[in-house]
Amino acid sequence: MNKTRVKLTAIAVSALVLVIALSSYLLYQPLMWFDQSGQLQAQVAQGQVGERLGQWLRQKGYKTDSRVFHVMDTHCMCNWRTEAHKQVVKRKVNDSNGTNVELSLNELPMLRHFLPATPAVIIFDANSELVYLGPYADGAFCNTESSFIEPLIQRVGAAAKPLDSGWVNTVARGCYCPSS
Repeated sequence: MNKTRVKLTAIAVSALVLVIALSSYLLYQPLMWFDQSGQLQAQVAQGQVGERLGQWLRQKGYKTDSRVFHVMDTHCMCNWRTEAHKQVVKRKVNDSNGTNVELSLNELPMLRHFLPATPAVIIFDANSELVYLGPYADGAFCNTESSFIEPLIQRVGAAAKPLDSGWVNTVARGCYCPSS
């Protein structure tokens, strides 16, 4: 009976170690910088990222006034981590008299020029001024606790004073898939 208890304890401890190791791998292994190669930061240094992106979107037939663009790559393993947060954001955008637009990086590959990784979000105010460009949040799970955009959503439906050409977030670390 004592040997059985020792064996069961050894199996339980081994299983616990395996679960902890697997959880650590799943939580922290996929973490990367949103702008890993510095592509977006280089564009920021050149200036007018928001204007160029807004112009490109309008040329593609999208309105940019009071719009929040949710950009996903259908092959990105991180989409599931963003889904709940994205739904919260969508409700808040609707409450702020804004419009949500889903964009697929697979259908609009030129977006890769503006977005080094996905999932990403692009926010424009009522004047079609860029408010935010970057990831929803940082960390292993994209949620409202680590959100960058929650305080900015109120600007979607308002014609507010511009934020010095918008916030282009290049320094987040989380579960993102490189777009290039």
